[in-house]
Amino acid sequence: MIKRRTLLKAMGATVPLTLIPTALIFAKTKTDAKHYAMVIDVRRCTGCMSCSIACAIENGTPKGMNRNQVRQFTVAQEESFGTMAIPTQCGQCEEPPCVDVCPADATAKNKDGIVYLDRDACIACQACVEACPYGARAGDENEEIAPEKCDFCISRLSYGLLPACVESCVGHARIFGDLNSPDSKLVQTIKANDVYAMLPEAGTQPSIFYIGLPGDTEDQKVLNLNHLNWQR
Repeated sequence: MIKRRTLLKAMGATVPLTLIPTALIFAKTKTDAKHYAMVIDVRRCTGCMSCSIACAIENGTPKGMNRNQVRQFTVAQEESFGTMAIPTQCGQCEEPPCVDVCPADATAKNKDGIVYLDRDACIACQACVEACPYGARAGDENEEIAPEKCDFCISRLSYGLLPACVESCVGHARIFGDLNSPDSKLVQTIKANDVYAMLPEAGTQPSIFYIGLPGDTEDQKVLNLNHLNWQR
C-alpha cells in the first residue's frame, strides 16, 4: 500500500477527482453482512461545522484532535468565484493501510466494513497516521495519545442510531447506510448521481463518496487544506 508521504510526492497535488463507476462501488459488497458507507453531497453542505462539533461531543475527542473536518474551498463560477465546503474523514477503506502497519493489531476492520481502533491495545506509535494517504487520523506528535479516527460512531450504530455527524447535519448533506440494502437512500443516491472518491490511485477503495463536486477538483489540494483556512 502506498504511504501518504510517498503518494503526495508522486502526485504533486495535481490529480483531479476520479469518477467511480457504480459497478465498482457495489463490487465490494459480496457478503450478506452489512457494509456501511456514506455519501457526502457538497451541494448541501453549508460549512456550519455542526458535524465536527457533534463528533467531538459524542466521542470526547481531545482538544485539537478532530475525527472529521470541513475544508473550505474556492471554485470558479462563470465570471466570479464561489466557496464550497467539503467534509472529510476516515474513508473506512476496503484495503485500509492503517490496519497493515499497526504493530499492536489495535486497528482492525469489522464484518460491517468499519475500520475501528481498540484504544486499550493502541501503543500510540502513530504508524497509522503516517500510513493514511488521506491524513484522516489525528495524531499526537509526542506519541502519548492514541490517534483519533472516525468509526461511524460504532457505539451509536449498535443502538440503531445514526452517526453523530449525520444526525446533526442541518443541510442533510450526509447520507449514511448499507451498501447491501438496495432500497436504501444511500444506494439510490449512488445510482442516481455521478459519484467521486478521494485518491482512488492509492488503492484503498474508500467507502466515503462525494457528489456535487466539480470534476476538475484536485483531491489532494482538498486534503491538504487546514479546516481553518481557505484555498483558492
